[in-house]
Amino acid sequence: MQFKQTVASVLLLLAAGQASAQSPSDEASTSRLRLFGQNGVGMVLYTNTTCTAEYAQKIRASGSLGSAFGSMLGKVKNESLGIAETDTSRGLKQRGMILSKAYFKEYPLVPGQPVVVEAGMGSPTGWRCDRLITSVFTPEAGKDYEVALDVDFSGGVCTLKVNQVAADGALLRLPVQPASKQCGVPAGQSGQGPEAGQQPT
Repeated sequence: MQFKQTVASVLLLLAAGQASAQSPSDEASTSRLRLFGQNGVGMVLYTNTTCTAEYAQKIRASGSLGSAFGSMLGKVKNESLGIAETDTSRGLKQRGMILSKAYFKEYPLVPGQPVVVEAGMGSPTGWRCDRLITSVFTPEAGKDYEVALDVDFSGGVCTLKVNQVAADGALLRLPVQPASKQCGVPAGQSGQGPEAGQQPT
């Protein structure tokens, strides 16, 4: 009887340990980012940097051969870490085009370490942003973000939108800056475009 009680106590302690490992306090010390992609759109994340030449990690969320084929065939799937749904994530069908299924991927970020998101667009019909657009921001602990490349075909403008995502899915536009290619060089001298206003040609 005593042995059974001891085993039961150990199992309860293990269960408590597992619960604490997944507690909300751990989530509050991290940050998450949602990136949107599809065939024809390039979206790259550079971690722990303010430029695109030096970085801790380079993650191609959209634009690789595999993601392009998956989007073209409609087989690509979303990869979620639990960021609240937003108007952007709910509107994936509206973002999609022929042979270009829209999707999103979510990534963990280290709070306090700046990241750069770089995006561009080129479609088989000839539409493209005239250059890559970059934005740099520093994530805060316990906060979620999303970045999407919006293309206004009628107005001829590409816009890289960087938003903070609230718990209820509301979006708060972040005041971001364009990133330079070389660290320590102002973005205006590196040939990188601003956060918005790139013209499809």
